[in-house]
Amino acid sequence: MPYQDSAHAEDADVASVELRGLQPRCDGPQLHPFAHRRAKIKFVKRLSDPDHQGEGHVFQVDIARKTYALKIFHFYNDKSAVEDLVGPDLDAIGLDLLHAHLDPFYNECRAFGKLIESNLNGHVAVRCHGYTTIPAELVHQIGNRFQVDDWIKDAEEHQDYQLPLHRQIFRATVKDLIPEDVPLTHMRVKRMRRDLLRIREQGVYPMDIKASNYRGALLVDLSSAKTEPHFWFDMCSWWDYERTIDEDLVEFDKMVEEAAVKTWVVAFTKRYTRKLRPRDGVRKKYTK
Repeated sequence: MPYQDSAHAEDADVASVELRGLQPRCDGPQLHPFAHRRAKIKFVKRLSDPDHQGEGHVFQVDIARKTYALKIFHFYNDKSAVEDLVGPDLDAIGLDLLHAHLDPFYNECRAFGKLIESNLNGHVAVRCHGYTTIPAELVHQIGNRFQVDDWIKDAEEHQDYQLPLHRQIFRATVKDLIPEDVPLTHMRVKRMRRDLLRIREQGVYPMDIKASNYRGALLVDLSSAKTEPHFWFDMCSWWDYERTIDEDLVEFDKMVEEAAVKTWVVAFTKRYTRKLRPRDGVRKKYTK
């Protein structure tokens, strides 16, 4: 993942605005606030690829005398999700649950929350230290310094959205900084496959397996993850459910193949696909 160095660093006092308590506020796994969320943040450099629009931007930061990777998320636009769920389905699910299960920030909160519950935090994926919030005015300053101005994803398609400075806070997750990447080898691929299977055993499906989402052979991005319980799993067909949970394994094998690693390791085999649960009547939970 390319770095963009900065000749300056910036201190931030983020005590004035913050989410509170475990997030998201729905059934299922949740993520706790970062322990030092009231401390000043020194932004050192940008870590995320400036040419790739993901779900946010990642920075190397110093907080309370420690170095972390801070991912500041784009604002979530639910327009496409709402258009896909119209009528009775949307009415039954509700916007609050839809946001809790589809917003990339909440996706990471739920996924890392589950790994923390399972005592796997830092073992099968990068260690997450919780979430925090950043004032909009500070994000504007950071954007100027690091040439970041796309805080609303696909903003050109959603010009009715308010500008970031009109919003109160930006949301972020705090993770270990893995300073150096490593080349894929047979042993690393073997470990990465094992870690992915353990993540999936917890009911967490990353849904975005690719080389750029790994660092030091650990998965660092779970912003696309579907974590059980999830309304989509409870409403989809057998076929869609099976295809969805298989996607991570297929993409893992594709990633290894593209890296030209000499290995016999294969992720997508029916032997390792999670057993599908019975789905009779699953729509009852979300239909009237």
